[in-house]
Amino acid sequence: MAKELSAQELSAARQCVDVLQAAEKGARTPGWFRGEVRGKEAVGRATNALVGSGLVQPDGSPQAFRLTTKGKAFVTEQVKDWESFLAKLNRPGNLEKVAKALQQAAAGKK
Repeated sequence: MAKELSAQELSAARQCVDVLQAAEKGARTPGWFRGEVRGKEAVGRATNALVGSGLVQPDGSPQAFRLTTKGKAFVTEQVKDWESFLAKLNRPGNLEKVAKALQQAAAGKK
């Protein structure tokens, strides 16, 4: 049986979802991605984790980060439509599913 994810792992997955959405939409500043915004320090850790897993990469523009090809495939497979995805994310089991998919993506990078 698969191990249950901790609250910390689920929180990190939620932060990763926020970073993936921002990277796809180009909606945040470079400082936000780096966790330099007060109260958003965890975003910097999530960005680093996603860079390490190959889902986002710095691009040097004002947007700061963008999805990689692997990241675009991940979003297409896991998210499909942000509005309906985010509405369902807090339902039991959905965040866990995304967290496990993120762990698999990170494992695939190594």
